[in-house]
Amino acid sequence: MSLLRYEQLSISFGAGRREKFAVRDLDLSIQPGERIALVGESGSGKTLSALAPLRLTPEGARLQGRILWQREDGKEENLLDLSIERIREIRGREIAMIFQEPMTALNPLFTIGNQIVEAVQVHEPLMPMEECRHTAIALLKKTGIPQ
Repeated sequence: MSLLRYEQLSISFGAGRREKFAVRDLDLSIQPGERIALVGESGSGKTLSALAPLRLTPEGARLQGRILWQREDGKEENLLDLSIERIREIRGREIAMIFQEPMTALNPLFTIGNQIVEAVQVHEPLMPMEECRHTAIALLKKTGIPQ
């Protein structure tokens, strides 16, 4: 079963005769432990496709199709059907994204582990520091990034 599966994802802007598609009928499957790269020309929809699961696309974007996510309990959920409140619960706790913008990217002066611990603390402010560290290590192991 796929960890994340895009089925016929289309992302468009505008309506009617003015509707313009940035992404049309994308099918993509990501297996647990797999790493993928979205490659294409500037403006081909790579960033929008990556932002879609967490509903971080620009205002006015129209998302069609399905993005199925396998939860920890093994059940699948269509991320495009979830309320924005549920998506906010998922962001950072269950699904996260490392952006390429220099001001929000990982800082090369600090270890990835420390930066993940900091992110865990932000999302779980009552969690003890030692538990934050264990959580960060578990997350790094899940992604295949060594300590």
